[in-house]
Amino acid sequence: MNLRSVFHLLLILLVATVLTVAQNQPDPTGTGNVSPNLEKGAPPIPIITGGIALNTSFDPHETVIGPVVAPIILVPLGRHALIESEFEAKSEVVHTGGSFEPVTLEKGVEYAQLDLFLGKYLTLVAGRYATPFAIYKERLDARWIRNLPAEPLIFGVGDNSSNGGMLRGALPLSSGAQLTYSGYFSALANNQFAGSERQTGLRTGLFFPGPRFEAAFSFNRRLGAERFNNYGADFTWNARSVPIDIRSEALISEAAGYGYWVEAAYRLSSSRFSKWLRRSQAVVRGEQYFGPRVLMDTGLEMPEGDANRIFTGWNYWLTDSVRAGVAYGRQFGAEDNHNIWTLGISYRFVR
Repeated sequence: MNLRSVFHLLLILLVATVLTVAQNQPDPTGTGNVSPNLEKGAPPIPIITGGIALNTSFDPHETVIGPVVAPIILVPLGRHALIESEFEAKSEVVHTGGSFEPVTLEKGVEYAQLDLFLGKYLTLVAGRYATPFAIYKERLDARWIRNLPAEPLIFGVGDNSSNGGMLRGALPLSSGAQLTYSGYFSALANNQFAGSERQTGLRTGLFFPGPRFEAAFSFNRRLGAERFNNYGADFTWNARSVPIDIRSEALISEAAGYGYWVEAAYRLSSSRFSKWLRRSQAVVRGEQYFGPRVLMDTGLEMPEGDANRIFTGWNYWLTDSVRAGVAYGRQFGAEDNHNIWTLGISYRFVR
């Protein structure tokens, strides 16, 4: 059996496993969220959650199959502390030029942190945590959460974890507004599975619960051999009158480049749609990236040159936990214009 046949078999087995597990899940609501039914006053119990996913992308140059396994463990320590950890293992099977490239397995600890709830408005985080630069890494990176399989072009700046400490929380400014904040410091660690860069930074924003709108600013200072600043901005809006979510990020950095993305996801939950369509979601994202003004070895995985890209996608929930999706994108670059097709399926589990 050749390598192509092996991975086709793995694909079939994964899909079959996901669908088998899905048959034992509750009827879908179309939200993609799972909320454990915990009794009020019940003692804290450990939770194992996370997910698995399989995405395949096609463009004129290559085909990439990307399986991902990411279990998450939550362990409450009484009412005032929580241990949370995520381990991720992923691989890329690349077919280009008529043959498969060597397959490697990447694995690492996304976060392994202790949260101490010091008060209503303050949490101390110690250990390894997702660096809070903008929103994609902390909130949207998980395969069963992100609306499109491909990360934004500017994701390379925020795609990292820190080893150190962080203070975070939210302060009420009025009945209709809250100030959110997080400040952190990370030490240098060369560990293969839990490495980090020496850096510091903060993210602060305003959240308005009524219109469900948040706008925030991020600052990051790299303190390694090359020292430079990154600035970011983000906003989210979950509209009440229309079932649409709008998200966006922007990056300003002389060393890493400049760019932004804007994404809108519309849930077809209205009664005017057929019952099967109500389990689906339409997505569109536009983005631009411009190269850095100062050339230095940042160590960040950023696009090689200026690029524009647009994606459209459609997601369908087979159950609350199982989601399938298809996306089409077009990238416009100075020397590389091409189409990108992506097929994927993800399963989120809670035990």
